[in-house]
Amino acid sequence: SSRSPGRAVIVVFDLDDTLYPEETFVRSGFRAVAEALGERFGVAPDDAVAVMWRSLQQRGRGQQFDDVVEFFGLTGRQSVAELVRIYRHHSPSISLPRESQAALDQLQPRPLYVVTDGHKVVQQNKLDALGIGPYVRHAYLTHRYGIHNRKPSVHVFQLLMRRERCAAQDIVYIGDDPSKDFLGLRPLGFHTLRVLTGRHASLVVPPAQDAERTIGGLAEVPQAVIDLETRTARATSVR
Repeated sequence: SSRSPGRAVIVVFDLDDTLYPEETFVRSGFRAVAEALGERFGVAPDDAVAVMWRSLQQRGRGQQFDDVVEFFGLTGRQSVAELVRIYRHHSPSISLPRESQAALDQLQPRPLYVVTDGHKVVQQNKLDALGIGPYVRHAYLTHRYGIHNRKPSVHVFQLLMRRERCAAQDIVYIGDDPSKDFLGLRPLGFHTLRVLTGRHASLVVPPAQDAERTIGGLAEVPQAVIDLETRTARATSVR
């Protein structure tokens, strides 16, 4: 009961750095942690945010809360684990960019989905804050299915195919991170689109690992999807 070729494709989005800039979530989380430190120890929240941001720029991810605790001399008084919990469970102050909203509107009435890796509470909080729910049929949070089913695993894509009763060629996945977003999908015949947004924009990988097509950002997605539908329709009529 697969779809007849040339019909609308099913459009699946990655979340972080694809539908919105993840940096805005990180800043929001740092702010929540900084406010907690301010209430508890009288630390100036702006200073605490600056310390965490500098740590992120200089050391990459993973040390920010250790660094802020150490900087303000709070070692032994403030647990890092508690700051991680505050970061993960805060209500994020983030919004869906206008061009993402426009793209989601323009892609209607095609079936739209989200597939995203990451801590399931965090990812759900992001989806809620961004208001993505009404646009999509379902958001698959890969970690709900076990961490081994995160990308490049195709497990949730197989669930999606069962749900839509479709083939891999009926789906296009749009993501930003070629280190994992397209690896599992391309060999199976899924269509893939890479947006050059966020922290992986300058990442260069071998062509086989990258998406079949690269575009600048979300504003270009609707036309890229239409091009893909036109191409598949033409290929079918030639057969």
